[in-house]
Amino acid sequence: MGLAPTAAFAALTPPAPPTVPFTECPNLGYQVQSQDGKTSTYGYFDLNTSTFVPIKKFATAVNATGYSRAQGVFWGMLTNYDNNHLARWDRLGNLVDVGPLDGVPAGQVIRTNVGTIDDQDHLLIQTRDPAADKPGLVGPTNALITVDVDPDSATFGEILDNVPLSRATPGMDFLRIGDWDYNPTDGMLYSLEMVGDTKRELVKIDPSTGQVTDVKDLTAQLPDSQNYGAVYVEEVSGTVYVSANDVDDKLAHKQPGASSRTYAIYAPYSNPHIIAYTPGAPLLINDGADCLVATDFGDAPDSYKTLNPHGGPGHIFTEVEHPGQQLRIGKLIDPDLDGIPTPNADGDDKNLPVNDEDGVKPGTTIFANAPALSVPITNTTGAKATLAGWLDLDGSGTFEDSERAMVTLEPGQTSGELTWPALENGRTESLTQTFLRLRLYPGEVADPKPTGARFIDGGEIEDHKVVFGLPATGDKLMPILGLGLGLLAAGLVITGVTGTGRRRPTPAGPTNRRPSPRPART
Repeated sequence: MGLAPTAAFAALTPPAPPTVPFTECPNLGYQVQSQDGKTSTYGYFDLNTSTFVPIKKFATAVNATGYSRAQGVFWGMLTNYDNNHLARWDRLGNLVDVGPLDGVPAGQVIRTNVGTIDDQDHLLIQTRDPAADKPGLVGPTNALITVDVDPDSATFGEILDNVPLSRATPGMDFLRIGDWDYNPTDGMLYSLEMVGDTKRELVKIDPSTGQVTDVKDLTAQLPDSQNYGAVYVEEVSGTVYVSANDVDDKLAHKQPGASSRTYAIYAPYSNPHIIAYTPGAPLLINDGADCLVATDFGDAPDSYKTLNPHGGPGHIFTEVEHPGQQLRIGKLIDPDLDGIPTPNADGDDKNLPVNDEDGVKPGTTIFANAPALSVPITNTTGAKATLAGWLDLDGSGTFEDSERAMVTLEPGQTSGELTWPALENGRTESLTQTFLRLRLYPGEVADPKPTGARFIDGGEIEDHKVVFGLPATGDKLMPILGLGLGLLAAGLVITGVTGTGRRRPTPAGPTNRRPSPRPART
């Protein structure tokens, strides 16, 4: 049964401007969750720990949600069975019942729990048989309906398109998915299909035709779950995050140890790398919405402030705001949910098959008598950039302003030379290894800092564990004399770098920070 994509019904009146819209992409995942199917709670969802942080409880049930980047608000459908109403809410959860969709024939209803918003401010929802909730109701089943949610559009609130999905899940009358999200890179919707308890398949759906394409069988990598109720696609990287509501159906079977868990599916989708994050409490009814953009973080021990909630810095990929341009340390970069602090500053090196921490080559020595480093740079922006590096010269476990070296890079420059002061008397004795943080900024930055939770728009961060040495004499390193360091390596050649160098944490309340809470950008 289909719906006519026509404007033959009373047009909706756009709501008044939102009270508290987001002023920028929050770079976070959000959810609406329900325990009874009659009311919903809106909140931030920490993908890294599957932790839900409530922001506002709604007096009605909401589902099929999406985030409008242009408007800085969420849109979705009120889903109390025979309700076809469109809803909007802002950052603090101020919800507006906008009214019934324009284009639903009399006697029909829309049942949906799957939705997202594309880059044209269209709410894309999947329909299911409404009689499954309330016998006697009729409406479209397994259709992809496009609704205009741009308040400035002449067709606001209208059903612009209604196409049947090309297939259903075997044994069912609809495609069994819990959510989908829009990937602006290829214009496709991505989701995880569950075929009984035996198969989990990454699928993509063409929103213009309804064509469902099997992408990758992930049964061996992802657990059975009562539902994968939230799906998030990160912009630029294309990483798909899926939220397993009830891992191994323990909650459904009333078994102890029930949990939810978020999984990252890294491109290429044909041979993806899967990362499982920290389990959280089990979930029942939920739906995800987001504005996630590819972001890079550090991986030094957290005493250096690596985790974003602790003041750890993050750099949003240059490609997010400037498609086709690159500003990188070395040539490679990969996205993280948050900093990955590790004893050897290699968490970001090892979390994916390709090591993107290529700014400092293995085997490099930083000489304690004249600390200096040449760092390769990729800059296709056509503009200046700033390279800064902090070397923990006193082994304090923190980066100080006095330990910074920096240089302004001209457009197209392929390397930057950093020089620190030689070690002074009174420095920590027996310091043979320490940590280095490199940050590359767009433009000229007068006073770069090694920490700070506000995101930088563009550039990259790399952390490395390095070893101090002095020029070799034969097969030995010369002792460092007069520096209070006692660096004498008899018969040992110290070679320099032993490593190469998102969790999105949990905010205390509404915030525009990715982690805990997630930061804004500068």
